[in-house]
Amino acid sequence: MGARALVVGLDGFDPTLVEQFGPKHLPNLHALMARGVFGALESVQPPATLPNWTTFLTGVDPARHGVFDFTTRKGYQVRFTAGTAREVPTVFRQLDQLGLRCACLSFPATWPPEELEHGIFASGWDAPVAFEADRSFMWPPSLYDETVQRFGAPTFDDVDEFHADAPGWVDDLPAALERRVARKTEWARWLLKRQDWDVFAVYFGESDTASHYLWAHHDPESPRRPASVSVEQRRGLLRVYEALDQSFGSLLEAAGGSESEITVLSDHGSGGSSDKVLYLNRLLAEHGLLRFRKQRGRGGGRLKELALRRFPPRLRERLFRLGNAWLPSRLESHVRFGAIDMRNTVAFSDELNYFPGIYLNMAGREPDGIVRPDQRRETILRVRAALLDTRDPWSGKPVFRAVVPREDLFEGPHLDRAPDLLLDLHLDDGYSYNLMPSSPPPRQSRSTRPQRTRSPFRKLADHEKLGKKGRSLPGSHRSHGFMALAGPSVQPVGQLDAHIADLTATLLSRLGLSVPPSFKGRVLWETLSDDRGASAQPLPEASSVASRHTQNEGLVESRLRALGYIE
Repeated sequence: MGARALVVGLDGFDPTLVEQFGPKHLPNLHALMARGVFGALESVQPPATLPNWTTFLTGVDPARHGVFDFTTRKGYQVRFTAGTAREVPTVFRQLDQLGLRCACLSFPATWPPEELEHGIFASGWDAPVAFEADRSFMWPPSLYDETVQRFGAPTFDDVDEFHADAPGWVDDLPAALERRVARKTEWARWLLKRQDWDVFAVYFGESDTASHYLWAHHDPESPRRPASVSVEQRRGLLRVYEALDQSFGSLLEAAGGSESEITVLSDHGSGGSSDKVLYLNRLLAEHGLLRFRKQRGRGGGRLKELALRRFPPRLRERLFRLGNAWLPSRLESHVRFGAIDMRNTVAFSDELNYFPGIYLNMAGREPDGIVRPDQRRETILRVRAALLDTRDPWSGKPVFRAVVPREDLFEGPHLDRAPDLLLDLHLDDGYSYNLMPSSPPPRQSRSTRPQRTRSPFRKLADHEKLGKKGRSLPGSHRSHGFMALAGPSVQPVGQLDAHIADLTATLLSRLGLSVPPSFKGRVLWETLSDDRGASAQPLPEASSVASRHTQNEGLVESRLRALGYIE
């Protein structure tokens, strides 16, 4: 028993940390690197969880698979769709059609699970059960019954990220993540040993959680580092990486060791956050591109804070499920766009820290759009000039590296789901700016006066620096994750950089399959020990699947809300 090909996904696993920790602490990964190929793995833009894992699982561009974020926007309203907006099947469905036995376990944005004829499928943490998985989470449903009988129901709520600033929370986090890694490893080993698999893929998200919350304790130069950090707190991030390395070694042994085709990858890298805050909509207002409404109070924000942080989790879940999750959608839409006077706004942002982008308020597309189609290019140039001219008020350095129209990055039928402009920000001495939601300006005594805006920049107060879910966190995403390949088909060529979609194409080639022309990535032929292209079997072309967000919208929203992955 074992696996012909083993894929291990490590969320946010960072290549600089792999090098920093070295073979002493990560012996299994470094041994893999020594006998194969490794390097930095470029993410799909933005370097966020859902678009990148979905690109790896499908092989196609986000504008083809349709998943850019947890939400889908229509006008000035957002719906929490997560992976239910995916428009194409995963490669596991296509491999299954060829009769290959596949297991896809726990990857985000995969609910509901695909019904494989020859394999098994378990959805990830965005599956719509707030506290533990139910039978809708796994295919076949009997897999859920067997899992519960042997291991208990899979759970997701063993760390409460809404209270990450509570005393002792940071101290307890590494052990909680280690236990989670150990549980999933035991479950995966049990499945690996049940039969021979053609492809066995399993996801771990603990490295991402650890990086978000423990980076400042790990990094002595972090501007968000506490005044006092114990030896154990400094080791927290390392402990989680060590646990994942041990897990990989255990899974490799169960899969068949060096006889298996091994792929280890992360969706993005990780790094530290600055203590500087940027409010994008305030910046747009400063340049006359956006106008705020007259201040009406903060009812929506206060209700959101109450619901997410004061209500017990089960009450929170019931509240958000009412009316097919009407309340969370309204709250989120209000927090993102409710303060903006759209009838006098040219461009606006939903100010997502992990996905900085800007929408043009297009006439005919948005309910109160004012930018005519013939003004689009001119408006893009105006927004671009304003942002590229923006300077950090403390250092005087430019803040934005690039302002890129979406059509320059993506190609496909669902391009309209992306922001019109994607933003690439410089690092501030190696640390990322924190994007946070803007609040409207103070009320004016006379409406004829020019509208004042608050500064688009500020620094975090000391009590904000450790962060918590829904707020700025000490660790943030980077545009390059980690990859390592080894196995019978892979030459020991050492370091080689690649794109995340390249690993999907290369995996198919290692299985003796040709790559469909719709795929975004290329086969890394320079890493392979033989020419597999001449006799490659074609992979069945992916047919579109009906978007499933309408009927599952309420479940997805309540799930993501309860876990805190969206605000």
